[in-house]
Amino acid sequence: MRVLLLTPMPPSPRGLSATPVLLHAQLRALRARHDVTLVTVAGPHPQDIEAAQALRESGLDLHAVPRSEATRADRAARWISHTARWALGRLPMRTIWFHRPEVQDTIDRLAAERTFDVVHVEDNAMGVYRLPRGVPSLFAEHEVRTPRDVRWTEWLREPDGPYRGLLDEIDWHRWDRYQRTLWRRFDLVQALTERDARTMRRLAPELASRVRVNPFAVEIPPPTDPVLEEDDTIVFTGGFLHAPNVDAARWLVGEIMPRLRAMHPGVRLRVAGSDPRGALRGLGSGDVEIVGWVPTLATELARAAVVVAPLRVGGGQRMKVFEALAAGKAVVTTSRGAEGLLVADGEPAPLSLAESADAFAAATAALLRDRTQRRALGARARELMIARHGPDAYGERIDDVYAALVGGVARADA
Repeated sequence: MRVLLLTPMPPSPRGLSATPVLLHAQLRALRARHDVTLVTVAGPHPQDIEAAQALRESGLDLHAVPRSEATRADRAARWISHTARWALGRLPMRTIWFHRPEVQDTIDRLAAERTFDVVHVEDNAMGVYRLPRGVPSLFAEHEVRTPRDVRWTEWLREPDGPYRGLLDEIDWHRWDRYQRTLWRRFDLVQALTERDARTMRRLAPELASRVRVNPFAVEIPPPTDPVLEEDDTIVFTGGFLHAPNVDAARWLVGEIMPRLRAMHPGVRLRVAGSDPRGALRGLGSGDVEIVGWVPTLATELARAAVVVAPLRVGGGQRMKVFEALAAGKAVVTTSRGAEGLLVADGEPAPLSLAESADAFAAATAALLRDRTQRRALGARARELMIARHGPDAYGERIDDVYAALVGGVARADA
């Protein structure tokens, strides 16, 4: 099929966040089966520009709208423009950040020049654009924001200051209306997990028949070298602009690690990932290292005896969990952290699940003490990821979704 794909950033196996990495695995699956035209935004980070160039050199039909900020004046102008649009409008900041009029111009031009069988839009940041008329459309929601009450005082404790906390609180409450408006525009809406799909059906019951569940793809890396594994080291990775990761890190350091030290003396924790606002400031100690941003997580995964992901809030799939499983590592996480994992009824999940601090520490300590058990668990995890979450497996699932679209899925409100 001829697919027009929209993404908020160039897919890349070495992206600055989880999104370009998962998009790269999906793009690989799509290109193996379909004729893909990609429209995206590239910049201002050099990594985005390099990723776009690599895709272009690979032969992909790429239309990357540049976003450059060469000087401080450029950055200041962008900040003023975005803040004004946010203050005077009703859109969440993420959609404003990724919006470029040139993207709409590109979509309109391509629609006038060519015929597409499917329009596939990834991530809610790209939901603001007008799509070609008459072409079946699929929207992939990466994380559903669940409405909640206003947190009247919590924003005062924001590490980046109460002003930032207040803006974040206001922004959060814009998502409910935006999400529901966005989902209604598409013929099918794809969630990554059953939890997100249930939330979508609850928030917009009239769209229930359009919702599909399709977990994202993961590129399968080489297995990690056992020689590099450090017996007493546990690793947690994530981007710490994302509130669920901050919550997990604080719970891990404040409640789980004290229990784990008592159960397994000598344990060491490494927390790796970008933290531009300093949300983890003050969490480091003698056996807790806040590593910060690293150019590749492969090195961190290789040295980990156990990868931990104590996630308690948030939606979507957890790239950090799936990447660790694909690398053949033993993982301890919560049921929320394992959502989206395709395990058959009655089949044991290839990871260790724990919901309380006591249970999490106990599960981690057990794996730290038993090298044979954790390596067997990691090997089973890798097998499952290859079979059900690799690009080939995702490609088969997305083919079924595309077939439903071009077969004439009826819109409930058409």
